[in-house]
Amino acid sequence: MGTRYTMLREAVANLAASAEAQVSYLDSSFSGLTGGKSAEAYGNFELAMEFDDSFVAVGHMLEFGEISQDEVDALQTLDELLSCWSGPSYEDFWVREALFEDPRWQAIRSRAAEVLALLPDEARESDYTRSLTVGKPPNLGRFGSNLRRRYRSGS
Repeated sequence: MGTRYTMLREAVANLAASAEAQVSYLDSSFSGLTGGKSAEAYGNFELAMEFDDSFVAVGHMLEFGEISQDEVDALQTLDELLSCWSGPSYEDFWVREALFEDPRWQAIRSRAAEVLALLPDEARESDYTRSLTVGKPPNLGRFGSNLRRRYRSGS
């Protein structure tokens, strides 16, 4: 398993990939559910979900030096673009054919490629990730302080 940074970068790379590469990735990701057949029925939402799963940590990553403010700002623009087409009224955007036919996917790919160019292909560690590899409890910063307070108070 890679670092949070490498997982975030991979999610951006998947959004920047060609429609053909995205289909291949999605089919591979769902092969356990489809028996190796097409995962078309699952749509394209997984591409955005993987990005979102990593993007939620950028504040913590910034706090611990895993990512810069400029990178966070660029990632934010990609998140905002994806958010524009979320919700029930945009179901057509999330079907497989849209990867090939919908110009909004080309806008996503273009923006993701711009963001990817700002994210070097490198392993990035921080005090937080290093502590995970040596078995010490991580310093969770402000997030951890709030979490510990809530846990101790029972709320």
